[in-house]
Amino acid sequence: MDTVAVPARLLEDIFRLLDYLDPRYGHGGLHFHKSGYSQRFEHDNALWQLRIKINQMQDQIVDTYLLTVEDVTEDEKRGLNEWIARGYSVYDNPYTIYDGRGQTMDYINGCRTGLDMAENPSLYFGDVAASERAGNDWDGDELPWDLSDIPF
Repeated sequence: MDTVAVPARLLEDIFRLLDYLDPRYGHGGLHFHKSGYSQRFEHDNALWQLRIKINQMQDQIVDTYLLTVEDVTEDEKRGLNEWIARGYSVYDNPYTIYDGRGQTMDYINGCRTGLDMAENPSLYFGDVAASERAGNDWDGDELPWDLSDIPF
C-alpha cells in the first residue's frame, strides 16, 4: 500500500472541523437569555460556516486523494473534477460499486471497475447469456405458454 503524506495544514483544518462538530464544544457561546437570540439562526449560520470550510478544503482533499490512486489519466481527472463540481465526493462513484469489504469504491477505482464490468461481464457475472439459453427452448415466434389456461 502506498503512503500518502497529508499536509499539516489540511490535518489542522480537519481537526478544527471535528472540534466544530463535536457537541461538547461551542455550547458556552449560546445566549438563550439575550434578546434577539434565534436558535434556528445559530443553526443555519453554523451550517453555512461549515459548508464554506469544507469548500475551502475541497482542493486539498482532491489533491490528497489523487496521490492514493495510481496512473490517473487526464480523462479520469477531468471526470473527477466534473463529479466534484456536481457536489459528489471523491469517495463515491456513479455506479454505486462496492469493494470486497462492502464499502463504496472511490470515484476513479469505481469508474475503472464499472468500465471493466461493461467490457468483460463474464468475469463478474459468469456467462449469463449461456445460462439463460440453457433452459430455454423458445424459438421467439410463439408465446412459450398457452393463454387458454389463464382464466380472464
